[in-house]
Amino acid sequence: MSLKVSDIFSIQNYQVVITGGASGLGKILARGFVANGCNVCIVDIDQEGINASLSELKAIAEESGTSSQISSVVGDLSCEDGLQGIISSIKSRFSQLDVLVNCAGIRRVNALSYTPGESLSQLAAATGSSSYSDWESTFKINVLSPHFLTAGLVELLGKASEKEFGRGNVICFSSVSSVHNGQYVPSYQTSKASVDHLVRIMAAEFSDKYIRVNAISPGLFPSKMNPMDISIPESNMRYAKEMPARRPGKEQELVSAAIFLASNKYVDGRILRIDGGRLLVCKGNISQDD
Repeated sequence: MSLKVSDIFSIQNYQVVITGGASGLGKILARGFVANGCNVCIVDIDQEGINASLSELKAIAEESGTSSQISSVVGDLSCEDGLQGIISSIKSRFSQLDVLVNCAGIRRVNALSYTPGESLSQLAAATGSSSYSDWESTFKINVLSPHFLTAGLVELLGKASEKEFGRGNVICFSSVSSVHNGQYVPSYQTSKASVDHLVRIMAAEFSDKYIRVNAISPGLFPSKMNPMDISIPESNMRYAKEMPARRPGKEQELVSAAIFLASNKYVDGRILRIDGGRLLVCKGNISQDD
């Protein structure tokens, strides 16, 4: 048996579906899977973003010398009808599915924050500024869509595991926010904690057919959600510099984590945290900035 990296982590010709594939981390992963010879279908609500991503992915396939087939599904993950439409489209195109990457996500920040020492009324206002609709929309995308999309595609994933035990697998997206107590993004943090447990639940439910379920829990990677441009006020670069790695994550580090989970058939029910040591410095802090 070969111990070469190219063989150990080979995912050549895998059928991969990635939600949120038109931008951000989903787009990075789509590029990585295509570069390594996978057939990739990106799912997103943004038609314009999909068009741009498809052009880029096809160029990567050509440049890499792979025969990757690139496709897309436009759909709304936030409602039942949208999810069913996406599931139907994928089922009409694939006879088996090797990897489902549930990457689409949103984050809602409280309109107000609280600084220790301020009044009780200010605390109440900050806590109450996280609206019901924020929680509802966050959970629809971050928790409900991974569950219902996975449930709708489990037979296709099972076909892959029938071909090779453990080949069919799901990669969900958590966050280091699922376990640290930074304040005033409660709907996001709670949704990601839910993802962590959802991974364990689905892995157990699918264990008889050995359809693996894992999650990537990223720290600070440059994206629209985590801007790193130091010229703008909302830049998160200051947090990156406080971490042991002293920098945000690189695309290669995200892609390598996904390829590891997709290819290693002995990893199941795990949360893989790739955060440059962020949890070492932010877990337990009581600050509205952390």
